[in-house]
Amino acid sequence: MHINRLIRTGLAVFALNLVAVPTTAATQCSKDISKVEHAVDHHQREGIDITTAEKMRALLQEANKERKAGNEKKCQELIDQAKYMGGVE
Repeated sequence: MHINRLIRTGLAVFALNLVAVPTTAATQCSKDISKVEHAVDHHQREGIDITTAEKMRALLQEANKERKAGNEKKCQELIDQAKYMGGVE
């Protein structure tokens, strides 16, 4: 009886982790998208030249597509490239 309860508890914790990890990734990607959008919208003030801002905007659009498609890992990869390109923290 006690072992069954431990197994059920373990399975419940495992299931929660499966749900929590993608949600955390989605939150991080969304936050980073907002940071990049702000940097692109204010590129002159941020010291980002127009050519770089355009490249960042293209990556931003692709990241948004991937996020909407549910591919959070690809979203984060694209947005990380844009952040690096523009020196966004």
